[in-house]
Amino acid sequence: MQSIGSLKRWAMVALAVAVMSGCSAVGRMAVNRVADSLSAGGSAFASDEDPDLVLEAIPFGLKTYESLLAVSPKHRGLLLSSASGFAAYAFLLRQQAELDPREDYAARRRLDKRVSRLFLRARDYALRGLALEHPDLPVTLIANPAATLSNVRKADVPFLYWAGIGWAGAVSAAKDSPQLLADLPTAAAFMARALELDETFDAGSIHEFFVTYEGSRPGGDVEAARAHYLRACELSHGDRASTHLALAEGVSVQQQDVEEFRTLVRRTLAVDPNGVPEWRVANTLAQRRATWLDARVSDLFVNVEGGDVEENVNVSSIR
Repeated sequence: MQSIGSLKRWAMVALAVAVMSGCSAVGRMAVNRVADSLSAGGSAFASDEDPDLVLEAIPFGLKTYESLLAVSPKHRGLLLSSASGFAAYAFLLRQQAELDPREDYAARRRLDKRVSRLFLRARDYALRGLALEHPDLPVTLIANPAATLSNVRKADVPFLYWAGIGWAGAVSAAKDSPQLLADLPTAAAFMARALELDETFDAGSIHEFFVTYEGSRPGGDVEAARAHYLRACELSHGDRASTHLALAEGVSVQQQDVEEFRTLVRRTLAVDPNGVPEWRVANTLAQRRATWLDARVSDLFVNVEGGDVEENVNVSSIR
């Protein structure tokens, strides 16, 4: 059942939509009031226990944000919510497809293209958010990315993060796009600047990004990935399941270290999904994926057959 606060917020949405067609000044005032309420109230989606329900519900919320942004295009909170929301929706769609054995090749290709577009939509909303304080950013970013990002400040870290996530996610979903692949260093530069400004952001989320980035990319620094993993675990107190899975997929599989992989999978599954309410959906999804990966261990490791893996691995063996 929805809380009274949620009902009030959606009543305000209805009011804002009703006045949108009237006086533009009144419309913007109403929309800004709704936008402040929606963007400041935290996400009920992230703490839900049912990821499938969240996946079905997100599109309505995203279109609501976009409707409000059409009236108040410079609302910081709405731009940030739109950036994070589209990135989350793209991620959920991709996760669902990867775990569905019925998905055929043609359908998966179509979905990958859609997911890439959604990630780019997230990136673009984040870039719009950055442009609120840095109006020249869209132009100077092309000419001199390093100088442009050096002017961004700590208050902009959330936009830097979601721009980087959106950009990198789009590349990951469309690996056959030379143009997007060429943009991957720019996505990493956004995340590097965010890390420089606030390495503790969202309890180590930027460090977790670099676990995957350094572990998976050609020429990546595996030791840097391990260092980012340890720092991310320190900042999240080990309670974010996806951090353990990032090292398992990004490093253990690449190095064909099946013992470390199995240790990290068990560590992922040992996280209490209810321990941190705002990570409930993310932890539940990570544990679903961990179970799926564990069942595919003989496909991921060339010298391992089903059932051949030693089960009693010392958790302290993680380097």
